Amino acid sequence: MTTTDIAPDSVEVSVQQKQTFIERLVTSTNNLSIGKLWINTGLFFLVVSSLLGFLLDIVRFDADSYLIFSNIDSFFQFWSLNRTVLVLLTLIPMIIGLATCVLPLQIGANTIIFPRAAAFGFWMWFLGACITVFGFLADGGFGAPESGSQKEAVALTLVGILLVIAGICISVICLLTTVISGRCMGMNLRRIPLFSWTMMVSGTLWILTLPVLAANAVLTYVDLRGRPAIYFGSEDLIWEQISWAFSHPQIYAFVLPLVGIAYDIIPVATKTRQKNHDLVLILSSLFGIIGFGAYAQPFFDTPGTPVREEALYVVTAFLAVPLSVLILAGVLETLRMGSKNLTRHPPAPLVLSLLSLLLLVSGTVVGALRAIEPFELVDTAATSAQMKLTIGAGIVAVIAAMLWWGERTIGKSAKQGFGLISGLLITAGVLISGLTETINGFLGLDDFTRINFLEKVSSESTVKVLIFFSFIGSLLFFAGSALFLVVEVLRVRKGVESEANPWDGHTLEWAEGPIAVFSERPLLDVKEQVGDSDV
Repeated sequence: MTTTDIAPDSVEVSVQQKQTFIERLVTSTNNLSIGKLWINTGLFFLVVSSLLGFLLDIVRFDADSYLIFSNIDSFFQFWSLNRTVLVLLTLIPMIIGLATCVLPLQIGANTIIFPRAAAFGFWMWFLGACITVFGFLADGGFGAPESGSQKEAVALTLVGILLVIAGICISVICLLTTVISGRCMGMNLRRIPLFSWTMMVSGTLWILTLPVLAANAVLTYVDLRGRPAIYFGSEDLIWEQISWAFSHPQIYAFVLPLVGIAYDIIPVATKTRQKNHDLVLILSSLFGIIGFGAYAQPFFDTPGTPVREEALYVVTAFLAVPLSVLILAGVLETLRMGSKNLTRHPPAPLVLSLLSLLLLVSGTVVGALRAIEPFELVDTAATSAQMKLTIGAGIVAVIAAMLWWGERTIGKSAKQGFGLISGLLITAGVLISGLTETINGFLGLDDFTRINFLEKVSSESTVKVLIFFSFIGSLLFFAGSALFLVVEVLRVRKGVESEANPWDGHTLEWAEGPIAVFSERPLLDVKEQVGDSDV
């Protein structure tokens, strides 16, 4: 038999069998495999960041003795590392992983567009994540004012962040291209499921804003190299140049997909068709638009006109509240209509997706309070409160999505009860920490950007009591993160094979074969047509 007689499929299988596990891991271009890499790595960093936040709050509670960190500069570096990891190495990667797995299925595509580029994007991000963490650990973090770190290590950290941003942008471009050009027949933009829609809107905003963050890093790197830093590379100014990416309004753009997660889960769980689909598309898009935060950089304030007092900044802070409330109201209306279809114990993804929206509303309220100038909350602990509530909302939504779509993408059932407990622990921890940090903001506690932060914590008795509750919140957050990691490990190792459509889903990712698309919920259309014909 000649080589031309050998079937291509058999050659491919033979090659795969000869590959080691590492080779298959690195060379895979399957969208499910790439998505799982994003999710699993993000889940690992979730546990790391929650543990780091817990350790930081230990020191805040007992500020008279540095139990873990050697000095104030080291404490500040790990404080900034915690925020960087939570957003760029945890939340965004887990959302990208979910989208890489689910989005092509939802719009009827065979796979993600540019699969090799998608795989390259992950590995670039992964390399950058490792370099970033190593740079921080090598005393290359963004130090406290009036302190000093290793200049070469700081430069290494900046290179890592640039690679992280590049990897995210490459992967998001693949997702956006899939939504625009990979849809099946009948799947116009108005009919794509809401998770895919919010991913398209948020991904567009990430592409517009993350390169600005990269430009901040480039300016810092250039000023830092070759000679003593003049301005941008001055260590006590680095965090101020990138802090806009971790606060209002940019933080809303990062968590927008949680709206799509909730609106894809709750109608199915309540066995109800979502009303006002077009209105939800508009509201979610508007919420994403106000999350454009590249302009809100206090580092580049002009004298007399601070950006955080300008009309655009204040208006978007207040617009976020009614928009998030309207989005929540739409979900509550769906729950009301389908309440008769709910069992005594609602599914865990429904509960957690609803809680994520409640956390999002809480975060927008704190963001609006920060924008009221007489309160003077902009540079206080209220900034941490807003970030914790908003990012916490995104994390809880991701857990809900993994419990929901993991049945389809992994093919094995998870322990829904333990998944629910993990999400509840994270929700409780975020609420406790967010509330106490907001109160501390009104008491005048700085959002650790000054050298005397810990001294003020020690001297204020009320603040010290509230820091204890923040410490409890961080402990609950870490416990919930660790528990969910265990849930996912058990799913992979001991999980039972799940059904093809265990939730009786409405959208194409649950379809077992080709289905004509005439609305945003094609499987529900088929079910209703069958029901009408039976009658």
